Amino acid sequence: MGSSRWIAVLAGAFACIGCIALVGCQRESEAPPAPASAPEPAEDVALNVVLITLDTTRADALGSYGQHRPITPNLDRLAAEGTQFQQCVSSAPSTLPSHATVFTGRHPFVHGVRSNAGYVLSDENTTLAEVLSAHGYKTAAEIAAPVIGGHTQLGQGFDRYHDLDFPDIRRKTIVVRDGEEQRPVEVDEREADDITNFGLRFIKENRSEKFFLWLHYFDAHQPYSPPGRFYETSSESAYHGEVQYIDEQIDRVVAMIEGLGLRERTLVVVVADHGEAMGEHGEKTHMYFVYDGTMRVPLLFWGATVPQGLKIESLVRTVDIAPTILDMLDLPPLEGIQGTSLLPLMRGESLDLDLVGYGESIEPHIVFGASVLRFVRKGRWKYIHKVEPELFDLAADPGELNNLASARPEMVEQLRAELSTLVEEAPDKVSGARTAIDPATAAQLEALGYMAAAPTEALEDEVALLEVSGVDPAALTEDMNLVSAASGFKLAHRYEESAEKFREAIARNPDSVPLMMKLDYVLKQLDEDDERFETLTRVIELAPETAPAYANLAHVMFRRGDQDEAERLLAASLSIDPCTASPRATLAYLAAQRNDRGRHLQLLKEGIDQCPRDDGILNNYAYALATNPDAADRDGEEALRIARLIGEGEKGERPDFLDTLACAYAEVGDFQSAVRAGERALALHEAAGDPKLIEESKAHLEQFRAGRPVREP
Repeated sequence: MGSSRWIAVLAGAFACIGCIALVGCQRESEAPPAPASAPEPAEDVALNVVLITLDTTRADALGSYGQHRPITPNLDRLAAEGTQFQQCVSSAPSTLPSHATVFTGRHPFVHGVRSNAGYVLSDENTTLAEVLSAHGYKTAAEIAAPVIGGHTQLGQGFDRYHDLDFPDIRRKTIVVRDGEEQRPVEVDEREADDITNFGLRFIKENRSEKFFLWLHYFDAHQPYSPPGRFYETSSESAYHGEVQYIDEQIDRVVAMIEGLGLRERTLVVVVADHGEAMGEHGEKTHMYFVYDGTMRVPLLFWGATVPQGLKIESLVRTVDIAPTILDMLDLPPLEGIQGTSLLPLMRGESLDLDLVGYGESIEPHIVFGASVLRFVRKGRWKYIHKVEPELFDLAADPGELNNLASARPEMVEQLRAELSTLVEEAPDKVSGARTAIDPATAAQLEALGYMAAAPTEALEDEVALLEVSGVDPAALTEDMNLVSAASGFKLAHRYEESAEKFREAIARNPDSVPLMMKLDYVLKQLDEDDERFETLTRVIELAPETAPAYANLAHVMFRRGDQDEAERLLAASLSIDPCTASPRATLAYLAAQRNDRGRHLQLLKEGIDQCPRDDGILNNYAYALATNPDAADRDGEEALRIARLIGEGEKGERPDFLDTLACAYAEVGDFQSAVRAGERALALHEAAGDPKLIEESKAHLEQFRAGRPVREP
């Protein structure tokens, strides 16, 4: 494998992880409001669907939900011209679990995705995109953050799942302000206008087809750094400046739909995955608690067949979104779901569906060893299930400040029974959701401030988890804020201060593996190898199945010059999770460096045998088969078969896959095809701007044009 190709592999292998309003209630005496007439689609024309998810966006960040700043005129227009659900609750205060709920119509404890790290959406789930694809829809997703990248398997059913792994995307650059000093910092996130630009291209290219487009906007997530003019107009709240920026992008999407004459056959759905606490109940951002600042989200329907000017006050859930869309399209419902269609509310056929809202956070358990935090909501009442239970009357107390659990024990028991019924009578939990965390994935999550900690076996028995014990999450507020402060310093590249805060948090929680892994990420930036060694050794002692800890410690040992111990640690990481791509790739590279081609191929072949879905391992193996200097170890036909397999559809636009495909074509003697694929790979590398990869791509292309295959030294 070319040396520049291995630079990214080695970087990934040694990436360290750390980690890491007013509520209305429908009155019983009220008659259902008569919905205004809805625009009718053309006869016998299938509806297009545009789903827009706003990451980290509180309901009351929008004017139509009570925001006093005039920052969301375009979203407010959609609310006025469509249907707005006033009381929509999410299933989790974290991005991946909540999006999985939106797409499957299942709660996290059934679809299996409980946290941003350590989980993927199992194939046993059927998604909204899969149903639409099966019914002839062109499907595409524009993904703004790695937390829901392709590795999460959330892309099931999408023809194109365009995430940060593609070289043609544009990452966001934030401005870090430290007193008078300002400096730009590129973060692992896509700009909102980049998401919009690709979305508009898809709509325009498919305007004559029926299509499903998902646009994911991440800008309202910390760190808040809106583009200049939005920062100026919302300087007292950079968070709201980000929301204003997203609002403008949504206007561009709607303008394209209307400009192409697609409004009468396009359904637009806007929802947030979760909100942002903004300091309420002591929580700075989100992820831990389940109060309404993070769990109540905006939900808007606009466009064809949607009643205009309708505001629905009764409780709905994000788990209801997929069933509703399929019902509106007159398509078969998903099987084994917990959501329900909201069409009876939209048509005025029902005042209240008497739904039970549910949400959960496993982060207090993962990070601090507390019980899983859950809530149920019915009508005006919300019950939070924990060691010290909380009960709120949201109609009288929308800020959730007056805990009525001791005053209304009968209501606590009623809602606790609702929770037990919900869990005990749920569909069977799907298998295959838990996964080990690759060091490269962990580093991406850590860069966003998330905990990259593997799930535990204790989370498998849902009924047993209803028995709460230990410390109440409310008692951990100071610890959570230490972690939040540490993450903020890290995002600003103030690593010394970040390390100090993490050390404080660890002193208070000396057995927290996720906190130690977050500290390790920061220590890596500070070149603190001795403290990294101590920290990672402690992690392995406490949790010997933490695969990334071995890979990270291997990096320390390489720097100390102990290559044998480093290789042993990489092998240990691989023995825990054979599908951890970067340790396998590094071990294969080291074998090739020793000219041990047999071991090199063996490691890669073992990878594809055990992990046939890992495109990175498949690509490395195909490249080795096509370029091995030993004729006995080359297999051009097999290399071409694999390269074509992983290059199907959207993935065919990845330059590393194209380069492998070109090398495979050259090995079988098809130099014309090799040149075409090589030219496309070079163009994409040039667009991305990496000089080493450009140089390697040019060298390969020169070989193809001369009628020679590539041979690795």
